[in-house]
Amino acid sequence: MEVQRIAFAPLLIALGGERLSRVAEETELAVRPRTTRRSLVSLRGVAERWSLLLAFLGAIVFFAVARTDTFLTLDNARAILDDTSVLVVLAVGVTAVLVIGEFDLSVGFVVGFAAAAGVGAMAFNGWPVWAAVALSLAVGGMAGLANGVAVAYVRIPSFVATLAIGSIAAAVELAITRTSIFEGIPPSYLDIALKRVGTIPLRAIIAAVVVLLFLLILRGTVFGRHASSIGDNPAAATLAGVPVARVRVVVFVLAGLAAGLAAVLVTSSAGSYYPNLGTGYLLPAYAAAFLGLSLGSGLRFNVLGSYLGVLLLGTVTTGLTMMNQPSWVAALVQGIVLIAAVAGIAIRRRDVLGR
Repeated sequence: MEVQRIAFAPLLIALGGERLSRVAEETELAVRPRTTRRSLVSLRGVAERWSLLLAFLGAIVFFAVARTDTFLTLDNARAILDDTSVLVVLAVGVTAVLVIGEFDLSVGFVVGFAAAAGVGAMAFNGWPVWAAVALSLAVGGMAGLANGVAVAYVRIPSFVATLAIGSIAAAVELAITRTSIFEGIPPSYLDIALKRVGTIPLRAIIAAVVVLLFLLILRGTVFGRHASSIGDNPAAATLAGVPVARVRVVVFVLAGLAAGLAAVLVTSSAGSYYPNLGTGYLLPAYAAAFLGLSLGSGLRFNVLGSYLGVLLLGTVTTGLTMMNQPSWVAALVQGIVLIAAVAGIAIRRRDVLGR
């Protein structure tokens, strides 16, 4: 028996090796789809997290190829930074309001109101430039205070409250201006738009400073953490001792101040005031803010994302202009971008929640 067992030993080893190799092959086949699936999920996560940056780079490449001689130049880059400065300031203010889970639909009207007040004070009353700028900021801040009080203390939904305040601001603007165009602005006021620091336009620098200031407030202070907690869960924030009403009022005031500063930037560039000059900024500001949600993995409104969203919209608008497209195409693209951004965010949130 021992001799037979020894004789069959090579056959048993061969059969055992074949079985082991078959088990190894089956294990490899089972692991390979899982590994492939993980890599696909990882690639999807990277694409979702950096989709805004990829879209921005894609737009640059597209228009650089379409307009090789004119688009990819330093002069055009400076022009885009200068042209988007007003929208950057407004989008940052809107982002702060969105962080606390509210909306401000009055920003466009407040820009017009603040512009009429500041330019009118210079043109008709001979106010100095610094006083006119301070007046524009004060008008924006007061409008923001009215929004904050209506939302935080009177408990009016922000959609309704800010739309009503915006309507009042538009009415007061028309009462002041009577649909007139104000000119005769002092040259020193126009220097805000014309002056450069080195080779960079002053308005672009002002917009960048506002971005950094709001970034510091919202990301580096206790106030910013309180604002984020209110946006996540107002009831839990109240139980945790966060002064919810006060934080909401301050955020709306900051958005109003941003609108007042935007009024200064736009009128200094135009060299005059004209009726309803701020209403066209509302949709692009919110489009940029919602585009900013796609930057990073947290699905949170953030200042840097809004800034990059404004630059994307400005790049697309400038590129379409260079391609001799009619002006309505830019507005159409902004609307499509807003819908696509919100739809993408809804899909990502549904995937996160597993619904």
